[in-house]
Amino acid sequence: MNRHSPSAILSILFIASIWHSSASFQLPTRPQRRLVSPRSPPRRPTPPFRLELKHVNGGGVVALVPSPIVITEGTTPTYAASHSLLRRVDELLGETLAKLAPSILESIDEQHESDVKWAESSSLPFESEGLTCDIIEYDLVSAKESTPSAQQIAIRTKESSPLLSRDEIQRLKTSAESYWNRPVELDGSSTSRFTYQRKGNSEAHLSDIVKYSQTQQPQTKHVTNLVDELLLKRVYPWVREAFLSKEEGVDARSLQLYVYDALFIRYNATEANLDDTLSKAVYNKQRRKGAGQPLHRDLGYVSVNIMLNDQSDFEGGGTFFENQILSCWNGDKLDESDDTRLKPLKPLGAGHALAHDSSDRHAGAATFEGVRDILVIFIAAAHKRDSQDTSNSLRTAPRWECAARLKSTSRTYCSNSNANNTDQLKCRILHQRLAIEQVPSDGEAWQYLGMALMEYAEVANESVLDLAVHCLEEATRYTPCDGRLHNNLGISLERLLSTSNIDEGRTLQLRERVATAYRRAVSIQSICESIGCDVGADYDRVCLNLGLYLSKQDDFMGAVDVLSRVVPQSANSGDRSLELDAESWARQRVMEDASSLLSFCRKQLS
Repeated sequence: MNRHSPSAILSILFIASIWHSSASFQLPTRPQRRLVSPRSPPRRPTPPFRLELKHVNGGGVVALVPSPIVITEGTTPTYAASHSLLRRVDELLGETLAKLAPSILESIDEQHESDVKWAESSSLPFESEGLTCDIIEYDLVSAKESTPSAQQIAIRTKESSPLLSRDEIQRLKTSAESYWNRPVELDGSSTSRFTYQRKGNSEAHLSDIVKYSQTQQPQTKHVTNLVDELLLKRVYPWVREAFLSKEEGVDARSLQLYVYDALFIRYNATEANLDDTLSKAVYNKQRRKGAGQPLHRDLGYVSVNIMLNDQSDFEGGGTFFENQILSCWNGDKLDESDDTRLKPLKPLGAGHALAHDSSDRHAGAATFEGVRDILVIFIAAAHKRDSQDTSNSLRTAPRWECAARLKSTSRTYCSNSNANNTDQLKCRILHQRLAIEQVPSDGEAWQYLGMALMEYAEVANESVLDLAVHCLEEATRYTPCDGRLHNNLGISLERLLSTSNIDEGRTLQLRERVATAYRRAVSIQSICESIGCDVGADYDRVCLNLGLYLSKQDDFMGAVDVLSRVVPQSANSGDRSLELDAESWARQRVMEDASSLLSFCRKQLS
């Protein structure tokens, strides 16, 4: 066998594989090398460890002082490990902890207050007391529907308790279509604040539909009363009883529910499939893409998804939860062959609803045929204000919202601080540290903390890289089905492997851990794609990463096997005449790199 040194081609591909993705509303992504154990803790547990805000010298200056770490009875081994890691993070942050934390937390409360005021000015009501409410009966939905004892991931209205009647659905649809067809000069719509825009998706804010209905339709036909009754007598009571009343360490009576945003969304599969520019460019063939949303988290407290048409009107669709993959774990491995039992969850029918924690990562599975209409309501919570309170003091954001905002705003906040690169990295590390303080079981915060530490290690030392790896491993305890996480863990382990102070025994161990992390990422992304989730770009990247790693180990057979998953037999460089957006262009580059590497590996086997 005539082997050539792979160093040249691999070095070029490795450079091409370093990327930084932009942050978005709710699912801020972090640097991945193309960069691209089941979650068992109770819901949003009260932290067993805490950073305390204390006033210094009575002068009103707030400092963040780490309180002594005490492992109390009942503290799980996971939390004990968390204590050790966070203590190391606090030591690394040093004075940055006390210097920046108060202003960061104040900015989060300012954002929260701004959104509450925005909601108060909208046409949608806040939760009210003393109303006669409908009784909404519901079932718990587990990660594996055939096994009710499995982890609960959502609730679903029973057949006897639809949130909307067919007549109400038709009135909503008529108002939405009237709004979509409004004259251009009457366009006063709000800008979508965090939804993913995809070809084939149409959306309208429920508040805009209501306002337009009030001004353009007779009072007997506009939908104000319908929407008020839906929220005040059905949705709010349901969310309070099923979610808020069960929160640990939270005074539910002090919180008032409101609509952070609500969207009427239409998934049009026909339109989505007519213009699949990316598939034409990368694969030079039409693929069954459909209309949907990628895996993401919402910024609210609870997301309510109401189905507005019958299943017979469309093929596909539904909500797929990342944690549904838990049912595919077999010991410490994923069984890809068993993904047929995984199906996106759907309400029972038109007018029925599915509700879940907004922080749970989920996707709008692709609608392949027909048109699917849904009403998604993002419920948030704010501390009540006494009617006599005329102060302008900021309300504190609930801890789940605080954690979500800390994760999503870290890059913007820190890049606007006029600090040097090192201090900006520390600022980002602190954001994730504070997010974990709010919700200790937030695996995404642990992941982003690990990624920020990995970047910081480039200007620090090997011990920081080791800390980054441990934080990413901690993240896998809480979000074991996040393919991005396992991909990033593989990258961090690979970097640790490249350091000089590692003995032979540890080198062999690290090599196995790198391969395991990448393979888990490949399996997870493969399952998600087979179900209809829009994860193609992440799947391509992690397959390239694993192919690169195996090539460097001279495992060309293994590299060919994994790269063949994403490089079609008739792969080509794509149609350069097509205009691509940034995402499509980046994915085309990944596919070109994967195709080149695949050709190289095949030559080594010939």
